[in-house]
Amino acid sequence: MLTVYFALMICTALPVIALKAGINPDFLAWLVFGMVIVKSLLLVDHFMEMKNAPRGWRLAAQLWAPVVIVAVAGFHAIT
Repeated sequence: MLTVYFALMICTALPVIALKAGINPDFLAWLVFGMVIVKSLLLVDHFMEMKNAPRGWRLAAQLWAPVVIVAVAGFHAIT
C-alpha cells in the first residue's frame, strides 16, 4: 500500500516538477491527462478495493476516468 501512496504522490508532483523545468504547456496538458488516468486506476483498485470485484463493476469503475479524459483531451486538441 505504501508503494501506491508513493505512486500517487509522484503522479501529483510530476506535472508541477515538469512545469518548473520549463516543459511546453501543451505537453504538460497531455502529461496531466495521463497522470489522471494512472491515478484513477490506482484509486479504483487499491482504495475502492475493487481488485476482487466482479469484472463488470471493476470495468465500469475503471473506465469512467479514461472516458472523461478522452473527451476532455478531444476538446483540448480541437481548440
